[in-house]
Amino acid sequence: MLVLTRRVGESIRIGDHVRLTIRGKVRNHYTVAISAPADVSIADDDGLPLTALRHRLRCKRRYTVALLAGEGLRIGTEVHVLFGEDRYGGTQRVRHGQQVRVSIHAPRDTPVHREEVYWRIWHQARQRPGRAA
Repeated sequence: MLVLTRRVGESIRIGDHVRLTIRGKVRNHYTVAISAPADVSIADDDGLPLTALRHRLRCKRRYTVALLAGEGLRIGTEVHVLFGEDRYGGTQRVRHGQQVRVSIHAPRDTPVHREEVYWRIWHQARQRPGRAA
């Protein structure tokens, strides 16, 4: 399990194709935007699939989800994301500020990064050996 804190407007990358962005926070109500390929299923905690907000041929699906603290999403079959959870499994006691605590349960071989770290790794992988940055 990985626990990250993100502010409104910041994103998390799950694998190379799923992007989760915190769009808004009012007390314990969160609005989350998800961008995922068409072959990745997005469901709520009860297993009910979410309907994509936008979908174009050969493009990613985009979802906008409103959640309460303690609720979560399932991305694919192996990734479970919880919002507003503290390290002991309860909902956050602090409701102030623009930060959201996100707990991600994913297999060890699934890379999960903050957006800025993901791009740093991506740029380093694309650099040719012997070339200055």
